[in-house]
Amino acid sequence: MTKKLLLFFFFVFLTQKSNSQEAKPLSAIQKNIYDFETIQVKPEFIGGKDKFVAYILENFKKTKTGKNFKGSISLNFVVEMDGSINDVVFNSNIANKAKQDFKNVMLKSPKWLCGEHEGYHVRTKVDFTFDII
Repeated sequence: MTKKLLLFFFFVFLTQKSNSQEAKPLSAIQKNIYDFETIQVKPEFIGGKDKFVAYILENFKKTKTGKNFKGSISLNFVVEMDGSINDVVFNSNIANKAKQDFKNVMLKSPKWLCGEHEGYHVRTKVDFTFDII
């Protein structure tokens, strides 16, 4: 009985300790979204630009709209501090269903190496054009 009671208090203590840890507040630099060209260390897809294009096109071609899609898709997106993609905005005039399928593929992309500026990981806006033939 004593062992069970000790274990109970141990887990309660651990739970309280883990819940009380607060995330570090973001610096002023980290709150901004920076343009790709203005930061010191550019975000990069692991494997490089060619691997990113291959991943996106391969997965878009698997969608219903992507199978027969031909054309150019111009967009921008944000590479977050954790390497995920967010805020996909299309600059091309394409059908809504194609936009949604393409956006879903983008959001499921493997994580990038994030951008850095003045020693901080930063959110970075990236412009990209895909030519689909």
